Amino acid sequence: MALSTIFWIQLLGIIFGLGMMYFTFVKYKRKELNKTEFLVWFGGWILLALVAIKPSALDFISGHLKFYRRLDFFVVVGFFVLLGLGFFNYSTVKKLEKKLEVYVRKEAIEEANLQRAKESNK
Repeated sequence: MALSTIFWIQLLGIIFGLGMMYFTFVKYKRKELNKTEFLVWFGGWILLALVAIKPSALDFISGHLKFYRRLDFFVVVGFFVLLGLGFFNYSTVKKLEKKLEVYVRKEAIEEANLQRAKESNK
């Protein structure tokens, strides 16, 4: 008996969710994530695994939003999540760029002042 495509998608979703739970835990233990970040990400991976096990659990939401297929609902939600994460990453990188620029300018000014002080002492 051949296994259905739905079974393989569910199995891959569960494996992916479990793998990401493991990586999230490792990052938390390495102190790369704080407790809040760990709980949010870990909860998200648990939710992903649960939805992979029982996709019909979201029918009450997708039904009210008039999605006729679960896949349509997942694609739309996934698109919104990716856009949100992309914007968050972009804004974080911009903030880090500004901090780095301020730091580099400060270091350059200090280095120039040290050079001038050395040259004036000669």
